[in-house]
Amino acid sequence: MSVVSLLPAIAGAAKVKPPSAVLREATTNIAVVEFAEPGVPGRMVFKRIEQLGGDAPVPELIDLAVPDKLAGIVVPGERYLIAYSPFRREAEQIRLNRGGAQLLVSPGLEPALLRDSAENRAIYAWQAGADATAVRKRLPELLQLLQHRDPQINNFALAEIVLRPQLNEALDARARKALLSYAQDEDADTNARARLLQAAAVLPQYYGPGKSGWTAIAADLLAQQQVQVQLQQSDGHASLVRFAFDILERDKAKPPVEHITRWLASDNATLAERALLLLRQAYPAEELPALEIALQRSLLPAGTREFLLDHRRRVELQTKK
Repeated sequence: MSVVSLLPAIAGAAKVKPPSAVLREATTNIAVVEFAEPGVPGRMVFKRIEQLGGDAPVPELIDLAVPDKLAGIVVPGERYLIAYSPFRREAEQIRLNRGGAQLLVSPGLEPALLRDSAENRAIYAWQAGADATAVRKRLPELLQLLQHRDPQINNFALAEIVLRPQLNEALDARARKALLSYAQDEDADTNARARLLQAAAVLPQYYGPGKSGWTAIAADLLAQQQVQVQLQQSDGHASLVRFAFDILERDKAKPPVEHITRWLASDNATLAERALLLLRQAYPAEELPALEIALQRSLLPAGTREFLLDHRRRVELQTKK
């Protein structure tokens, strides 16, 4: 699941479950496994060592659809903790996945694979609590997990915080400071940082106003992130920058103009559009000159060039009216 899909959940329009809730679903199986062999492209076969969760029995050999990036990560002889499901959701119904079982990929479980250890087993057994009071008491524990050396654990903890309304409501000055620190960390998990910026953009009443630090973080991201986001093989980088634009537009911020215009050369046309919109808001006289300069680039990505030319035509038509 893309981080983009979290916005309705944060805003309250739809429900996206936090990772611990996904792990507790009856359709989720949790097991300790060893990598057995690669399957057909996009799949791997694991050998069951021990079943830890799930209603259905885990077979001795588990053939799973997995993200492509695991091909360079999973190695023979290493034990892993995984969560998977042979089912899929379709129109609010649970159906057997005709393509076979899949390693879970959802917010905070991207993917649902950890090295096997007692500590990581405790993560997959983690439960928030039976009521709102119990949930709020778990916030310090989750904030501490943001300091964990494994980004997979950071991502789990951050998704729990963001996707549980009781934890959003429990955020105090100390918690907000810890979240700001995590958002600033360039080495932190990209999906988790994007998820956090999205929450900060749409829930300032809990995460703090822009002047508390989010505006500065968003401006730094525009200056520092690589504009060729598609080369990074992850939608998380594009989402991270998009939510930075959300914060800057919301706060009517004016970062240095060159930090905005560099995104007109992005290989993601949506980010090029966001750059033009922020220019129109912050530096209206710079919008068209910056567009023309971008079009002069010999190696401007084709999709971005097409968008910029179309944008220029729309502006010209509006001017003639």
